[in-house]
Amino acid sequence: MENMETTIIHNVTIIADRLIPDGILVTRNRQIDFVGSQEEFHQKRAPTGEWAAIDGAGGYAAPGLIDIHIHGANGCDVLDGSQQAIAAISRYCAQGGTTGFLPTTVTAAADKTLRAAQAVRNFAEEYPVHPAGAQVLGMHLEGPYLNVERKGAQYAAAIRPVDLGELEELYLVLGDNWKLSTIAPELPGAESAIAWLTDRGITVAAGHSTATYDQSLQAFAWGVSHITHIFNGMNPMHHREPGLLGASLTEPGIHCQLVADGVHVHPAAAKLLYRMVGPQRIALITDAVQAAGLSDGNYALGDLAISVRQGTAWLPDGTLAGSTLTMLEAVRNVVDWLGIPLVDAFRMASLTPAVSIGMEKLGWLRPGYKADLLLLDKALGLEQTIVAGTTVYQKQ
Repeated sequence: MENMETTIIHNVTIIADRLIPDGILVTRNRQIDFVGSQEEFHQKRAPTGEWAAIDGAGGYAAPGLIDIHIHGANGCDVLDGSQQAIAAISRYCAQGGTTGFLPTTVTAAADKTLRAAQAVRNFAEEYPVHPAGAQVLGMHLEGPYLNVERKGAQYAAAIRPVDLGELEELYLVLGDNWKLSTIAPELPGAESAIAWLTDRGITVAAGHSTATYDQSLQAFAWGVSHITHIFNGMNPMHHREPGLLGASLTEPGIHCQLVADGVHVHPAAAKLLYRMVGPQRIALITDAVQAAGLSDGNYALGDLAISVRQGTAWLPDGTLAGSTLTMLEAVRNVVDWLGIPLVDAFRMASLTPAVSIGMEKLGWLRPGYKADLLLLDKALGLEQTIVAGTTVYQKQ
């Protein structure tokens, strides 16, 4: 689809605030202009001027997916520190139904993290819409201020004490491109770091943490509003010490990332999460690594060697090390596991992630929102990825 002034998509079931069979979706000037049924369309408006039409062939029109936690893909890692690496990840995203993403670092040396931040900023400025990929919405820094006891697949040698000077350096590079930061809130100095980040509009997530229940509540009071890959990188919930997991499930307004690959989190635990907090608080993520989009073999995650067997990434000691998931696979997984409405499943992969990082007019099929959408077949297979009204991926 070229970015013509007006495009009308028809013969689709639209996944929006409600499921709309035989729907009509109109994009105009890179935005959603109309979402509704055939009857509503003909009652309320008629196209004027030049317009293009797309026949959805009886499939679905769905919101473009937003991945707020992805480390790499197609043989590249965000910490490669190059625009070429970001471009490769962007293409992978578009091919898996993602229209916007946050390139995500793991813990690394300060200079390496700064190079990655500069590459992300440069790419975002050069490609507000990439011709063959998803849009960079900003950056997610996972670390380096994490708890080594729950490091998971983080490079232990680079985990370090909270340093506001380092945050200032990163902010000078990233500015408003810094959207999300993961920190262990029980660390000395975490309160000041959380205040510093939230004062600049950066969403703060708790993760790779041994925080107790009371420490978690305190962190939420300081401004933490987000949980990095819930269930993973934190203490299991105990009935006498619910910990970060228990606080995340029971306190209102906390957004929870979920890796829905069936390995990181058992489907029954995902079902429990959905029943407790609902789609408004679950943000599906891939946590994908450089092996995503490639075959099994030996790869790297930041400074760590990983191996991928049957599509799952591991450290040599058997620790999980990210995934090779796509966002659309994650959506199909939760539909299969949870038996939930398509509206809820797509909300967890689009609108909720956008809201969780403070992005407005993004992540849903509503008039006035950015024209990021997917055309899917009847089995939720991807046919077309559209970013800001421009086709960036077309199934061959």
